[in-house]
Amino acid sequence: MNALARGAALVAATLLACADARAAFDCVVSATGVAFGTYDPLAATANDSVGEVKVVCTHLSGGAARINYTAALSPGSSGRYPQRLLRSTDSVLGYNLFVDLARSRLWGDGTGGTSLASGAFTVGPGAKNGIKEVRHAIYGRIPALQDAPPGAYADTIVVTLTF
Repeated sequence: MNALARGAALVAATLLACADARAAFDCVVSATGVAFGTYDPLAATANDSVGEVKVVCTHLSGGAARINYTAALSPGSSGRYPQRLLRSTDSVLGYNLFVDLARSRLWGDGTGGTSLASGAFTVGPGAKNGIKEVRHAIYGRIPALQDAPPGAYADTIVVTLTF
């Protein structure tokens, strides 16, 4: 039997900020969900997939500004990071999201052993420095050999950008 795991849908959050009187900027975060595709409960290997969080900051006025940011992911419907859950009508399928390709560091809010994605860049006036964009991969994994009936499984994750 195959269980269809459509993946963790990511809800994009938008935040606006102004630095001091020297520079003003606007930052926006968006996300592409992790789409796992069809999950085979008899497969001996994990089902891996990749999504993306994109941070875009735009210079609005004033001098250059150094922007340091972090991007956090919520625990989803499970309410906890160690085991996120994709849900179907009557069933669940365990999965998780990671900041690293090795899938060893859980992407969360920085508490309880979870990690954040982070970065820094300078946004300044002019065409070249006016917009900065950074992309962070979201590495997803559904562990192998879960006894899950066929169905459409989903979870909603909220992305929070702090700068």
